Amino acid sequence: MKRILIFLSLFLPMMAMAGEQAKSVNLAVFQLMHAGDEFEGVVEGALIPFLSEMKGKKLLAMIHTEGAYDGNIITLQTSVLQDNAGSLGDYGVDCQLSFHEEKDEGDIIYTLGGVCRVNRIGRGKSEKYVLVITPTPIPATTNESEEWYLFDEDEEAGVGFFVNIGHQ
Repeated sequence: MKRILIFLSLFLPMMAMAGEQAKSVNLAVFQLMHAGDEFEGVVEGALIPFLSEMKGKKLLAMIHTEGAYDGNIITLQTSVLQDNAGSLGDYGVDCQLSFHEEKDEGDIIYTLGGVCRVNRIGRGKSEKYVLVITPTPIPATTNESEEWYLFDEDEEAGVGFFVNIGHQ
């Protein structure tokens, strides 16, 4: 009996996810470079056309994740650590985002939310931003076209967060 319970405890979670299809979640963080610039809410195109549309904006971080399931936490982190007058300076982005997938009358609704930190400390700058991103609905990418969605923006920091969700 003990062996059966151990077997079930090891394989039951995998069997429960067997019917689900993993998603790829692509995230990109950009910074506005000029006063008066704005981010578009939706940018069409696969990766290269998307990046071309973002000209004039600085790419701070980008990741491609595979194997995302409902309830997973997706992290994005990039930093340059440097000496800042005897202490540590940090230029970078650090995000922990919760990914959820809900089915509602046959439609699939994805949400993404969490906390992102944007730091620019050192070399004459001392900027820290903590951005709380409320769970935001994200449409799935269709097979006909790919789209990138602005799911959050911090106007004070001039930073925009884009996502593209599709099947692996």
